[in-house]
Amino acid sequence: MKKIFTILKSKRFLWAITLVFIGFNVVMQAQPTCTLDPVFIASPKYGIWPDSATNFVSGQVGQPYAQNITVKVPLDTVQSPVKICFTRFELLVPPSYPNYNLPPGLILTGNPSNLKFPGNANSCAIISGTPTTAGTYTLHFQVDVYGTTILSFQNCPTPVDPNTGSKIQTQNIDYYIINILPATSIQDVYNNISNFTLYPNPAANNISINFNSSVSELLQISLSDVTGKVLLNKALASQIGNNTFTLDVSELESGIYFYNISNHANSSLVRNRIVINK
Repeated sequence: MKKIFTILKSKRFLWAITLVFIGFNVVMQAQPTCTLDPVFIASPKYGIWPDSATNFVSGQVGQPYAQNITVKVPLDTVQSPVKICFTRFELLVPPSYPNYNLPPGLILTGNPSNLKFPGNANSCAIISGTPTTAGTYTLHFQVDVYGTTILSFQNCPTPVDPNTGSKIQTQNIDYYIINILPATSIQDVYNNISNFTLYPNPAANNISINFNSSVSELLQISLSDVTGKVLLNKALASQIGNNTFTLDVSELESGIYFYNISNHANSSLVRNRIVINK
């Protein structure tokens, strides 16, 4: 894995500043919170997860998108006869690639919010939003590595102070890709089904399915990944009137999936996309 890594007393002015900060807080609270990948955290590996081989999930125009990123910064690395003690990795926007060349509609936020990831610590970030333009986007990140240098037999100070150290290296990461699929009319509602809803979307552990049916029939719901591989099947015994079902998706990894509801004649009644975000 690549190693990366003047004071005014005017009441009007004060009211204006207060309103700005209130608005800012509302916007910030609306942003999704990133989460750490437990498997990567438990592993001996350092760097970024997903890695370049796994890459980021695809999205679709008009549909919510979320991609969690876990960042593990090591304490040190030995380059005999010296040892580099990492204090932080700073994630910056490269000058030639505004907004990291993310698909329009998506933004990158993180914890810490300044995207300065401390040494010897686990941090995270998240790419989220609703994409507006289809295409294949190669992302570009600039990572400035900060640290201190000691002799190889010495120990790096702990806890790490992320406000110390000098810039050791600048690395450019350009191997992550996000594919945004065009918007398609993939929801077809059968005449017998109305007021169909599936929520939450994105989901984490369970999803609820609700609809009205004019007939009693046995339905089948399936979830497949972007390659078409069916990962989950469940029978739904619908009745005349309102129907509510719960589907357990706790075993599925974060990503984009498609659900399809069909009847006994194997006719597709409802088909659309759902995002799993753990």
